[in-house]
Amino acid sequence: MKTLHSPSYLFILDEDCILEIAFLLDSSESAKDYNHEQQKKFVLETVDRMKGLQLSSGRTLSWRMALLQYSSTVFIEQTFRNWKGPEVFKSHIAPITYIGHGTYTTYAITNLTQLYMTEGTPGSVKLAMLFTDGVDHPRNPDIFAATADAKHQGIVLFTMGMTRVADEVSNAAKLRLLASIPASRFVFNLQDKGTVEKVLKEMVCTEKYLQMARGTFAWVPLFCV
Repeated sequence: MKTLHSPSYLFILDEDCILEIAFLLDSSESAKDYNHEQQKKFVLETVDRMKGLQLSSGRTLSWRMALLQYSSTVFIEQTFRNWKGPEVFKSHIAPITYIGHGTYTTYAITNLTQLYMTEGTPGSVKLAMLFTDGVDHPRNPDIFAATADAKHQGIVLFTMGMTRVADEVSNAAKLRLLASIPASRFVFNLQDKGTVEKVLKEMVCTEKYLQMARGTFAWVPLFCV
């Protein structure tokens, strides 16, 4: 085990661990104009902060990212396979344009799961950040079945409300159900102060849900503050 230092944190890290993070940007009508740009800004800031994390041994934390945006269709803007480092990844974010149309979040989740199944690294910590206010098109397929499948594949889901609409009772409840457990660690809102710092702390302190012997399950810590 190695110690991981950053300006704000002290972590314990298994140096053989690989961190893979996917962002799912809402590009539907509910994310038009400023909301879409806010999501992109969040991703860029997260990338910059990740670049500053290093092992005390001097080795750089092994991580890579992917990015999808969704509305009535899903566009995979950056795959894990095409990862060429943080600066190249950032250069792909700026040109991303707003799509519009209806909100079909389920398609984003199913595409995410498929991406991890085809390109994910065996044994990696798999994290996904879903941007949503919790309001889907009436014809959106069963999103809870899709998220259950993603979690079964070992993906830890964060949900990020874009606006205060996500704080309305029914929407807030939905975001908690979509997120991994405990929801108190994995549900955020883009409008809150210090969101990047809060999310980053959870990303590097997350625990992987592993199947243990005799068909039981347990939370096994990979990163600890």
